Amino acid sequence: MLALAEGFEPGPVAALLDPDLDVVALAAGLPAVPEGLEVPPRVRRRLADPGLAARARALLQHAAAAGLAVLTPDAPRYPARLRNAPGRPLVLFARGRIEALEHVPAIAVVGSRAATAYGQLAAEDFASALARAGVAVWSGLARGIDGIAHEATLLVGGTTVAVMAGGLDATYPPEHEPLARRIVEAGGCLLAELPPGMRATRGHFLRRNRILAAATPATLVVEAGLASGALVTAGMAAAAGATVYAVPGPYTSEQSKGCHQLLGEGAQLAPDPVGLLRGLGIDRTATPQAARALELGADAEAVLRLLAQGPRPLDLAHRESRLERAAFFAALHVLQREGLVRQLPGSMLAAVRVSR
Repeated sequence: MLALAEGFEPGPVAALLDPDLDVVALAAGLPAVPEGLEVPPRVRRRLADPGLAARARALLQHAAAAGLAVLTPDAPRYPARLRNAPGRPLVLFARGRIEALEHVPAIAVVGSRAATAYGQLAAEDFASALARAGVAVWSGLARGIDGIAHEATLLVGGTTVAVMAGGLDATYPPEHEPLARRIVEAGGCLLAELPPGMRATRGHFLRRNRILAAATPATLVVEAGLASGALVTAGMAAAAGATVYAVPGPYTSEQSKGCHQLLGEGAQLAPDPVGLLRGLGIDRTATPQAARALELGADAEAVLRLLAQGPRPLDLAHRESRLERAAFFAALHVLQREGLVRQLPGSMLAAVRVSR
């Protein structure tokens, strides 16, 4: 009812959580807005609307029919860090495995929508590294770094949570509908503050970012220009007490200047996936996936060491490995099966650096 009265609009929500607000009386349909409570006039009118309780019940029924869970701050599955965050969402709608919201450790991975090739590769490497180490990867299902982070996490069987700006009945961007479906099928979760039937406007993306920033104890900015929304998320994360990490990039790249600015302002350096895991206090060798990597044969290790120096065309990698053709492709099969090497467009091979 409070969320409906607020209208899910950009703006302060703290006033609606005032301890003097009689929620029980509101649920009974009574106009119980304390005189001293400072809320916008339009919100006060909505709170006094005798039909508010009926609208709330209808919304709950709509959510249930759509297969959505509805979480308020007193619900057991409501994300713990959000519960005490300033301006916490008054209600969250979730689809998928709700337990994914409680997965520890967890980190938000954000970045530019217009990611460069460098940013794409970095997002894949860092997200897959985190997922292999048992870290839940949260992101915003947006184009660019967000979508890549979700994809890379799914590729290695990790847990990922997508926080959406609009209602969960319509994926934005629409081309990420298959990705959203796969997140749910893989045991992850989709999360939104807006109810089904509502489409996001510009201000709702900032509200989405505040959830990402406050829900996890750390935020990684992979690539961002100086005007990127990822920098706003990083600022919100720092304000919420989360640790902010940034990936350095080429000094000539406009899409890396935001990360460099964050580093200059005190963000933690994420030099590579292993360095980030160390910063998070995670021993990568303790995971089953990492243990498997240590048991690779000599041929696979040789190919992996070669690709760790940078992506290679398939035929060049074969020549530089100095392995017989059959041995090379057998080693490559093992590495791809374990998710340690991936094939890029143009018959290029690249190592997933978490394995090293």
